[in-house]
Amino acid sequence: MVTPNGRNGSHDLVLRVGGDSAAGGIVATGEIFAYMASLAGLEVYTTRTIPAEIKGGHVMFQMRAALDPLTAQGDQVDVLLAYDEETYERDYKLLKPTGVLVFNSNDLKLEQEGHSHRRIGVPMHDIAKSLSFARGYNMVAVGALVKLFDMDIELAKRGIERRFGGSKRAAETVTVNIAALEKGYQFIEQTLGQEAPFHLPERTGERSERLVISGNQALSMGIIAAQCKFMAGYPITPASEIMEFLANEFPKIGGTVIQAEDEIAACGMALGASFTGARAMTATSGPGLALMIEMLGHASMTETPLVLVDVQRAGPSTGMPTKVSQGDLRLACYGGNDDAPRIVLAATTVEDCFYLIPHAFNLAEKYQLPVIFLSDQDMAVRVQTVPPFDLSRVVYEGRVLYEPHANGHGPYQRYLDTPDGVSPMSLPGQAGGQYTAEGLEHYASGAPVFSFEMHSKNMRKRARKLDSALEYVEQHQLWETFGDPHAEVGIIGWGSTIGPVLEATRCCLGDETPVHVFYPKALMPLPEKQLAEFLKNKKTIIVPEMNFSGQLAEMLQAKFLRPFTKLNRYGGTPFATQEIVDAVRAAYQL
Repeated sequence: MVTPNGRNGSHDLVLRVGGDSAAGGIVATGEIFAYMASLAGLEVYTTRTIPAEIKGGHVMFQMRAALDPLTAQGDQVDVLLAYDEETYERDYKLLKPTGVLVFNSNDLKLEQEGHSHRRIGVPMHDIAKSLSFARGYNMVAVGALVKLFDMDIELAKRGIERRFGGSKRAAETVTVNIAALEKGYQFIEQTLGQEAPFHLPERTGERSERLVISGNQALSMGIIAAQCKFMAGYPITPASEIMEFLANEFPKIGGTVIQAEDEIAACGMALGASFTGARAMTATSGPGLALMIEMLGHASMTETPLVLVDVQRAGPSTGMPTKVSQGDLRLACYGGNDDAPRIVLAATTVEDCFYLIPHAFNLAEKYQLPVIFLSDQDMAVRVQTVPPFDLSRVVYEGRVLYEPHANGHGPYQRYLDTPDGVSPMSLPGQAGGQYTAEGLEHYASGAPVFSFEMHSKNMRKRARKLDSALEYVEQHQLWETFGDPHAEVGIIGWGSTIGPVLEATRCCLGDETPVHVFYPKALMPLPEKQLAEFLKNKKTIIVPEMNFSGQLAEMLQAKFLRPFTKLNRYGGTPFATQEIVDAVRAAYQL
């Protein structure tokens, strides 16, 4: 909370910034303030929504800062920075009674009295224009916030240098933005006096080292840690940052990034690179995944390793490109003609993006299958503080390669039937290892065949790989569980909904409405034994999902033949913690 005129009891702050994208600078305001909070030793968790229009449309950036690690964005707002009337109308109801409204008094004329929260007007445009820097109004706002919350202005200057220091006109850009920052700081000082009226949470003593990083950045670093060396992609929101990050970093490690002409070509290029022995991937969002389905079937049939990252966004079709969803689960697990086995993993947090993606590459290589890795828009663009990554936790397992004399002196059998379904794979140019990798059904040699017997045999062979992959899932415990194991109410979820569920679990345990939680990170194949054990003695199982129909809930219902309580959120925004708490309490009242 924000503490007025004092420091006692201050543990948590939620700041929301809103304005029109045509004016610019809204996200920069929030990012700089988040960076300042992290430099001050606080834990940071952010979320944002931006318009899909090229110009114009509402932008929202929310930052939560606290002394302890955060898992959710915060349901209510302590400080609302409103650049325009639309932000005020949208968000003022989210303000806590003790909250603060900071608004651009050039565009908003608001009454100061008759409200429980405090209102502070700042003529941001006038101040910026006095510096002949009209676009600097957002830095005026940052300066005002710095003074209002008794922060070190030097931290704000470092934030500006970090945000703008890489531009071609870096020195000039930094100078004018710092001038605007100082003017905003001085306005509050002159208006309200030297003593700051509010204070952020204050850390005493040392804090362990932290990274301030987004989900897409963490995922990209995990891709590098997994020793991937090839990425082909086609730009699509919100996955493009992955390709941009790797395009900068791959050349340093001998890797290659290719921007393809479309998603189908990108998937084909990644398959071609994998055929040569490289760890290869592509990244897209829902519409791109739909286009890649035929290539995914080809990967299953030719038993070629492939990792495909799907950063989900709201659909269907083009939908809402900049809003969050978990609507691609059915497509990821079942999209394709006939039965085309694939593995599907889902990251739960920004940190998990780094540690889970190496498992995706291991599974693809080890079982010669396509692996779809699910992230989402909110987790991808969220900036959060996380511990430095521990490379000793990164596991590496490669593919089974052909050895010319391992199986006698007969001709190479690329698709040899084996107990686990995995056949040794030769690389181009390997003596005696030539074979045809095509989408037609085939003999063990790779030659086409259309018989009932061979098709049936190969379908069973390819399906056995999922049974083998389940052993890997169990070995590495690709799931999370927490809460009270004796609770009658349970939650099964997937992906980034784990954050508000974790916070809700703490709230429920505190008011004696216990809940037990299970989050599988492998959705295909599911860890069925562990889920079945979890389901024992549970009267109600709630399944929170950011999609309309409750896709995981329906998959679980078909698998375990028992009812599951759907808790569906759609419309492009994440769950609030209170929604989960209310669902648990309602379950106990049934």
